[in-house]
Amino acid sequence: MNFIDAKKHLQNTFDNNHFTQHVKEGRIHTTQVLIEKCTNNTEISISFPGYKASVKENKTVYDYRVDIKKNGVQTALSHANIITDIYNKIVNGGIPITLFYKALIEMAKNGTLDILEIEQKLAYKPYKPSGVLIERVRNAHRKKQYNETGNSFDLTLEELFLSIKWIALQEDINYPMPRFEGRKMPFARYVETIFITQNNTHSLEEVIERTLSHKRPSPWKEIDYSFLKTIS
Repeated sequence: MNFIDAKKHLQNTFDNNHFTQHVKEGRIHTTQVLIEKCTNNTEISISFPGYKASVKENKTVYDYRVDIKKNGVQTALSHANIITDIYNKIVNGGIPITLFYKALIEMAKNGTLDILEIEQKLAYKPYKPSGVLIERVRNAHRKKQYNETGNSFDLTLEELFLSIKWIALQEDINYPMPRFEGRKMPFARYVETIFITQNNTHSLEEVIERTLSHKRPSPWKEIDYSFLKTIS
């Protein structure tokens, strides 16, 4: 399911579950719907309405949360969790960086990947994020809340890319292109995460801070962001 079809699927899901009515009544996260089931039985769901949801002049502003249920643990996933997982896969898992980058760009464009092919090409050693890494990410959040449970395990490649699709689509809905950046924002941060594993001019903490910022971060001069022009 590409981004266009996924967005239509979300809209139908919202309509069928009385999204607008729940928002008008001030209800938050009243509904959880399974959106993906991975081959290892991990479940990825959406929970809605999210905190940013609203109804203004009879126009509904949609917002939702992406949840994962893995190995008996259910928790929300954020961009920071995804960034931490990517960083961990490269630094500790030894995932092939060039091929991983290409897979991310392909996902950014279309929202679809051949997971079986990706798993064969991107072999790595699964490695649970260490306490040291978690502490770095926690400190980067400063006073903002960090869901450590979202990094209490290594995401499989299937779990990672499917989670990325639905989390990135959330940005397309909340901050639609071309007026805003939409999913260009998270994918820029994901690419920056790859960059900082190979270059010490910037840090993981900087990427996290840029992710949490309410402003539009300036591009880093060391990175080629031209791939963002292919996202629409």
